[in-house]
Amino acid sequence: MAVQVSYPGVYIEETEPAAPIQGVSTSVAAFIGISAQGPIAEPVLVTSPDAFTAQFGPPVDGGDVPYYLPLAVDGFFRNGGTQCFVVRVGTATPAGVDLPGRAAGAPAVARAVALLDGPDGAGGSVRVADSSALAAALTAAGAGTDLPVVRGTANITAVDATRRVLTVNAVDGLAAGERVIVAKGAETRTLRVKSVQAPDTIVLDAGLSGATDFVGGTITSDDVAAGDTVLRLAVPAGIALRPLVPVGSSVRIGDGTNTEWGVVAAVGNDALTLRRPLTKVYKLAAPTRVATAEFDLTVTDRDGSAATYPNLSTTPSHPRWWGGPVVPKGYLRIVLSPNAPTPAGDPRPGAGTYVLTGAVADDPATSWADVAGRIDEHLRLLRPIDEISLVLAPGCTDIGAQRAIVEHCESLHDRFAILDSAPGIDVVTVKAQRAELTGALDKGFAALYYPWIQLRDPAKAAVVLQPPSGHIAGIYAHTDATRGVHKAPANVGIAGALGLERRLGDADQGLLNPDGVNALRILPGRGSPVVWGARTTTGDRNWQYVNVRRLFLFLEESIQEGLRGAVFEPNDLELWGRLRHTLTEFLTRVWRDGALFGAKAKDAFFVRIDEALNPPSTRKLGLLYLEIGVQPVYPAEFIVVRIGIWDGGAEVSEP
Repeated sequence: MAVQVSYPGVYIEETEPAAPIQGVSTSVAAFIGISAQGPIAEPVLVTSPDAFTAQFGPPVDGGDVPYYLPLAVDGFFRNGGTQCFVVRVGTATPAGVDLPGRAAGAPAVARAVALLDGPDGAGGSVRVADSSALAAALTAAGAGTDLPVVRGTANITAVDATRRVLTVNAVDGLAAGERVIVAKGAETRTLRVKSVQAPDTIVLDAGLSGATDFVGGTITSDDVAAGDTVLRLAVPAGIALRPLVPVGSSVRIGDGTNTEWGVVAAVGNDALTLRRPLTKVYKLAAPTRVATAEFDLTVTDRDGSAATYPNLSTTPSHPRWWGGPVVPKGYLRIVLSPNAPTPAGDPRPGAGTYVLTGAVADDPATSWADVAGRIDEHLRLLRPIDEISLVLAPGCTDIGAQRAIVEHCESLHDRFAILDSAPGIDVVTVKAQRAELTGALDKGFAALYYPWIQLRDPAKAAVVLQPPSGHIAGIYAHTDATRGVHKAPANVGIAGALGLERRLGDADQGLLNPDGVNALRILPGRGSPVVWGARTTTGDRNWQYVNVRRLFLFLEESIQEGLRGAVFEPNDLELWGRLRHTLTEFLTRVWRDGALFGAKAKDAFFVRIDEALNPPSTRKLGLLYLEIGVQPVYPAEFIVVRIGIWDGGAEVSEP
């Protein structure tokens, strides 16, 4: 907002430049497949091979059932990947048990679910026992199990002209927001404290009415009324309230007649502020008392090993919320019920011991068939996760499923598919597979790799064939991190690959390359397999290179997120100038990184926002059009060296 000037002089106005556009991540992969264990139909973020094994288990010797997922994820990290989401497909029903609420007929507040499938996860139990950190501390101090709500009181020594500011002998025991009774003799006024200014001043929310001066009178806390949120407590010496009753604690307020539950929003030395106003009146003389309520959770696995997690809370703002990391996912995980309403009473799960039952073992063959057969359901789980930029289902070569993955990437326009060729096929057959893969848009949102790689499978203690897509995704991530998304992810060795299903020669690749099938080769002098192709599955020459399509995905999503703050701003020349500056700064950085071709920035891109694009008729509709043109760097796929006999003589100048 502009500075308002009124007198001659120098005025200071602070301005903030438009926020620069930050480039989005381009290398977070999403894997779809089967594994030995782990959550089913739930995208799980994995950041290391060990984290994958902890959740989904090690490589599996599945006999005829292809457990490609563990080795594919391992290949992703081995080749430079850092983050991925894993969707496990399975038919298993893990053992579990509902944890009911405390009210009669209340729905389950959560479900305890075993991490291991079938019989391996059955037989354990969960025990819920009442606890209270505050009660334990008070009991140890010989002060009972709860705290009384008390009156604060002070003597009034002066009242200012507004009759709102009172000078008192001490402000101890009174707090802002509290309802108070101001009294002198038979005259009383009920008001609310606006603020307390130590050591001797209290400001009321309204002036004292009438002629009574109230000097020499008292100001005292009123009974707790409906609508109040502040509770002042008599805290024994040696008891620190804050660590015992943290924000998010569930508390029970009662005076012997009325009772209700609340959640703590703020904690003072001797006062609690509730998240919601009380609904009933509580008499302090009764007295009114406050107790806290947590619970202990004891998890016992099927082998009898037990672990107890004390003083948990069902409130997410509490530091020991049971849905957070304080309950490690060792034997089971706690799945909170999305349908359970916030209880009006005690929010804790019912006390008792609950045995996990109902386990159904996974049928690996059916699960593997479901990877392709239910691909739309798996892809639907990935839709809301904006971070994902690569999508793959290692070893799934069903044409319908692969087309669905391509069209998923096309429709979201922010991710890229890495596809495996079918195993055991020749050059002609893989060309036919490629011909069926084009998505609805045919704009280069996928790449196909051939043939499969050989690697050592620790579960089988043998060298096996493995689909290459997981390893290729890791190469994408490594190339993005070290060179940039504009660099073609090719001419790179495949870490962990010992060989290939079949060796390709130049003649073979000459048949594959024009059709957009990326060859994996063992080249002379390079004993391990390398990626020797960087083409998409499109027939559109504008989008035939992997790095060009992924560069545009990077640019488009970065710009979309970076300009979101301009929505609903006045569509005027000032906005146009800010956007032009922001876009130019971002694209200049991209050019300097080597992603755009041109000796100067103006040769590499242009940004256009003008009245020709945005006439009054367009602006009246709330539209703002921008045009951006960029000149991407294409890979030097074919290097032609012209060499001949030179007779010498005139010096040949270099261009």
